[in-house]
Amino acid sequence: MTISRTHMAPFTLSWRSDLSQAEAIAALFLRQLSPHYISHSELQERRAVAIGEWRSDLPEVLRAQVRQALAQPLATSNTLVATAHSGDTLAGIALVSIDEARLASRAFATLDDLVVDAPFQGSGLGSLMFDWLCAELRQQRGIARLFLESGIGNEDAHRFFKARGCTPVSVTMLKELEG
Repeated sequence: MTISRTHMAPFTLSWRSDLSQAEAIAALFLRQLSPHYISHSELQERRAVAIGEWRSDLPEVLRAQVRQALAQPLATSNTLVATAHSGDTLAGIALVSIDEARLASRAFATLDDLVVDAPFQGSGLGSLMFDWLCAELRQQRGIARLFLESGIGNEDAHRFFKARGCTPVSVTMLKELEG
């Protein structure tokens, strides 16, 4: 049985560069993680050690990544943090990387993470955040393409993004070379 959770309060979305938000952002992220979330970027970014296995020091690693992103000035940063609040409550977060090299045929960004806290799941916040991010990136940064990826077993995320017009363009594979 699927239980839809709804929350009626309006949401406020914004880009953040306030280090005082780092702990709350990291905590929300950590509350929502499962082994299915792990994709190649978690393995490449020091968040996971293997398919389905997070690092034992993930909280410290994640806090450092969030602090580093928040410490950058919004106008020039290539790593952006967006938050959604319902009143004073942090309800969702997104981390976005802007292509620094600008060598591709079209300017692009990567949606590294989009996480909605459990009490707000099913409220439409994920869709609102995704649409807002796309509009902001297009209008404020001239981004023409948004890439994202999700763990192979994260079927809910796959359905979510496909429903918003995202198209699979590749399959990422891994071969462990040690052992």
